[in-house]
Amino acid sequence: MKMQPKHCAATISSPELEAAFLADHRGVVFFQAGTQLYELNFQEMVQRNMYYQTQRKVCRWPKLVFFGGGRESTQSHSFESSLPFHLFPSSWDPSALPDIGYKLVEISSSSEEYHEIKELFEKTMEGYIIYRLQRIQNPSLWQVFQWQRDQMKKLNGGKEVDETLLFHGTSTSHLHDICGQNFDWRICGTHGTLYGKGSYFARDASYSHRYCQSDTRIKTMFIARVLVGDYVQGNASYLRPPSRPNQSNRFYDSCVDNLQNPFIFVIFEKYQIYPAYIIEYEQVSHCVVM
Repeated sequence: MKMQPKHCAATISSPELEAAFLADHRGVVFFQAGTQLYELNFQEMVQRNMYYQTQRKVCRWPKLVFFGGGRESTQSHSFESSLPFHLFPSSWDPSALPDIGYKLVEISSSSEEYHEIKELFEKTMEGYIIYRLQRIQNPSLWQVFQWQRDQMKKLNGGKEVDETLLFHGTSTSHLHDICGQNFDWRICGTHGTLYGKGSYFARDASYSHRYCQSDTRIKTMFIARVLVGDYVQGNASYLRPPSRPNQSNRFYDSCVDNLQNPFIFVIFEKYQIYPAYIIEYEQVSHCVVM
């Protein structure tokens, strides 16, 4: 993979890009050069600056440049993560940390992490029990999420950004896309635009439950980490949050259904979201003895 010269060295090398391309020809890789974060989309062959949204075409060199003209190996390759583990949450499993894509890790029902999510879920889901809880470990999406937090913090004068765990219900057909590429209402669809055209998240699991579509008794729901930041009342006409008072070049971070007691949040920038968990759950069955 050939990249245009930069003034600052990138955090990924050409051989690493080639390895990522061979692992997934339709994948996306994120890397940093200086203070800027970039997305490289293999399917589109476009490099995009995540902050300024400028983009440029890239091209892939012939394989002989990297392999010295030798015969390509027929053996399959596995790529273990080369990223420092301290960059990720301490609860993550270091043996399930791919460079590209994601891995699902089942969480033990005896762990503190499990009980935190279980308590949050059961607040509004009486009569349902968790069948399985899986953590989504996607290093690329996590890094972008942290980068987005830093940018929002800088724009907020160094003040910490409000982050919360929120629920999202969707069809099981969208699970792989969300785990790999994040939430995107243009791809996964939306169940309404009452508060703006974005991705909708709920404070209560019971609200998201009505949108969980499955052909089996086991339902599936996401829990996401969301940088809600400073929010404003939503409106169906919004394609993005409105600008702040007397700051035409500064926008609110998200929209809500109710400013005093919000339970629906609309996010327009997907990098403010990290898909953290998949909850598989079912209704409690009541046996009747005749």
